[in-house]
Amino acid sequence: MNLNMQGLRAIVTGGSRGIGKAVMGNFLAEDMRLATCARGSVALDAAAEDWAKSTHPVFAKPLDVTDISAYEAWFTEALAHLGGLDVLVSNVSTLETQEGIDRWKNRFEVDLMQHIRLTELALPYLKKSASPSIVYVASIASVMTNNSPAELEYGSIKAALTSYAMKLANQVGQFNIRVNVVSPGPIVHKNGHWDVMKSKQPEFYDKVASLSAFNRLGTPEEVANPITFLSSPAASHITGTNLRVDGGTVKTVNF
Repeated sequence: MNLNMQGLRAIVTGGSRGIGKAVMGNFLAEDMRLATCARGSVALDAAAEDWAKSTHPVFAKPLDVTDISAYEAWFTEALAHLGGLDVLVSNVSTLETQEGIDRWKNRFEVDLMQHIRLTELALPYLKKSASPSIVYVASIASVMTNNSPAELEYGSIKAALTSYAMKLANQVGQFNIRVNVVSPGPIVHKNGHWDVMKSKQPEFYDKVASLSAFNRLGTPEEVANPITFLSSPAASHITGTNLRVDGGTVKTVNF
């Protein structure tokens, strides 16, 4: 299938590791023009060495997405580099170390508000695109009631993100902007959370893996591939969809 993505201009947040990096790899293979950000400069610099081989220079800059003024400045630079915007993949999340009400506040900022702020910045440019698309990366934690205690805030806020995306899809369809959500299950990648858990708590890791119909965790590439399709003109009649990519971990009928 030809995804017809050559030359499209995309922003992928959190592009240095895991799912975001896998999306970047797919987009580069489609010969797209890209901009990204990540909190840590070390992983971002390492990824940028690979991206340097691409046809089009990649704009990559460290960023704390909760710093509103820095986020707006980064977006302005990214748009200047890209010369417009066709695709937005809003992917950033983070491990939370705070406790109590501060944990809720940080989750609210990172897993909801920064997505909304980026969307508000991007919409005027997406309205000018011939093939505009937004994909948010949420989580199956949004629909599971037996999450670990550490995922109470995470799952609740991801549910809010999913609801926001569905409502936004209905509002911006008049501008031909498609809005979709991809909700991964647990994903394992080098030095990521579940990679660490595999070494430190192998019994818990195996228990989580056993929830999947395939008895394993997913990979970043297995999430990036549907994100790539949903971002492309090949998915031109798909909007307002929440696609679970969880290996059948959630045991409900998904009407």
